[in-house]
Amino acid sequence: MTTDTTPSPAPASAVSQQTPAPAGVELRYALSAEPFPLSASESFGTYRKTDLTIVLSRRAAVALECGPITVSVPVGTNSGALAAETAGMSASTDLPGWNTTIAASGMVTFTPPGGTAQIGKENGVALSVNRVPVNRTVGRAVLTVNVPWRLPGESDWGTETVELPVTKFPPSFSLGELYASPGRIAHNGSVTLTWQASGGSFRLIYGKADISVTGRDTYTAHNITSDTLFQLRGTSSSASGELEAVRSAWVTVDVPDIATQSLTATRGITTDRLAGLTGNSVPVFHARTMEHQPELSMRTYDPLRRSSTAPVRLPFGPVASAPALAVHGGKLHMLFCPHGGEQLTWATYDGSTWQTMPNPPGPAAPAPVALATTGTSLVCAHGTPDGQYVMRTSTDGTTWGAASPMPEPDSDLVSLCWQGTALCATLSPKGSPLKGFYRYEAAQREWQMLAFYPLARGSLELAMRGETMLLFHRHKSGRIWVWVRPPTNPSPGDKVDSHITDVRASDNVRAVSYGQRVLAVFPDSEGMLQAMSSDGTEPTDARTVWSTPVQVDEYPVTETPALAWYRDRIVAIGRSGAAVPEG
Repeated sequence: MTTDTTPSPAPASAVSQQTPAPAGVELRYALSAEPFPLSASESFGTYRKTDLTIVLSRRAAVALECGPITVSVPVGTNSGALAAETAGMSASTDLPGWNTTIAASGMVTFTPPGGTAQIGKENGVALSVNRVPVNRTVGRAVLTVNVPWRLPGESDWGTETVELPVTKFPPSFSLGELYASPGRIAHNGSVTLTWQASGGSFRLIYGKADISVTGRDTYTAHNITSDTLFQLRGTSSSASGELEAVRSAWVTVDVPDIATQSLTATRGITTDRLAGLTGNSVPVFHARTMEHQPELSMRTYDPLRRSSTAPVRLPFGPVASAPALAVHGGKLHMLFCPHGGEQLTWATYDGSTWQTMPNPPGPAAPAPVALATTGTSLVCAHGTPDGQYVMRTSTDGTTWGAASPMPEPDSDLVSLCWQGTALCATLSPKGSPLKGFYRYEAAQREWQMLAFYPLARGSLELAMRGETMLLFHRHKSGRIWVWVRPPTNPSPGDKVDSHITDVRASDNVRAVSYGQRVLAVFPDSEGMLQAMSSDGTEPTDARTVWSTPVQVDEYPVTETPALAWYRDRIVAIGRSGAAVPEG
């Protein structure tokens, strides 16, 4: 990781001003106020002073003529006024020969020499109103700018009027410069942001990340892969509504990733590190020369020591579906659909060596796979090449039985779990936003639908904590929710624990049980895996206590890995380019 002890402020082009440059029909207007953010004056004592600058420039290539320009500065004591009085105010322009006057009403007139002047796209005019005494009321004032104009050679005049807001924050509010160090980093590097802020609520926003940093003055962002704009947004409440100020910093990445709406390649591209489109873990390309070939990587996590190993690439080549894991007969079993194949791959791991099994379940589509153990058998669910979902059972750990249909054959995003005497499954019917929960009693040999979860996104995850089943899902807000189904009440009416963390998940949650504890894992908005656990403890409000999410390691993902508890470790296996390159 590159380090640099000298903070670097953002370039001027990256620093967000108080007011964005609005566009009239003929001109553009850029307003800045110093100091920034601007605070209302204290309730007693002298007034704070502010300097206002408005830059006018032509939108079109042809310049226009303007007459005397007026800027109305609202005067008064209420929140909609800016100046407490006009005494002591002054005005000027950046061009010679202009005359300025300030009326008691707050109207400032800028008269060009000879009565007219030209404003072009490259040669505009900057109007300054200085030493404005800011009143003592927090809120949002509006400057009104009037520009009489005509095209050169024409006699008819028009008038363009725009309103430019000026925000007055409470005197206790402050938002200093945002610094990024280093300002230039290597691909997948880290950058430390520093600032000084107080008197409001503050969030750091970059890429897909939106992080509360109230009460903090530093944050380190990891795994930055492309040029990134960081924004520190501060907000405060007032009678005029929520007030917001923004500071920005720009970080450049050497050899950055490319984000583009379209990409044309004259020769073939093969990679395992492509991030998918929104809502898809694997991007879709129509060019025949483009292949997306992610490979599987494995990492282990010790929840007692809170330590993890680096991802290691597995020897199976490119894969087309996320893997499924289950521990059975003292070995870790894994199923997945290989890239370019229609036959599931079945592999086992004994703690040191992976072995590919000779009799996989059967033909399969590149769709999610589920795997569970009943104690005496292995059960899997997978998609078929004709688009259906089926279930198969292995009673000897070496071969699989005939396929039987799942309760919603035309479905996707499946999860399996064994609860005592019954197999439970979650399914998402294709084309439907509903996620269904089903229970299969071996004695009855039929599936029973017990509940629907309409607000879930992606797949639902099932895990056992003792004899109690937990059903996890990612809410449409990004929060993680969990539902509890005790063995004595397998019917509808399960207890909801509501959301268990305010950290937003960017992909599905995965869970694994070990003893009486359950560990849930999901990637946050930066793609960093977060882990949180629970032993089922319930305080007086009858909601299960979950630990605060902890970042697992420094390796980002775009897809949550599958989990299993094997040999006193949590094993996580996933794709999407998380593996460390060999050598």
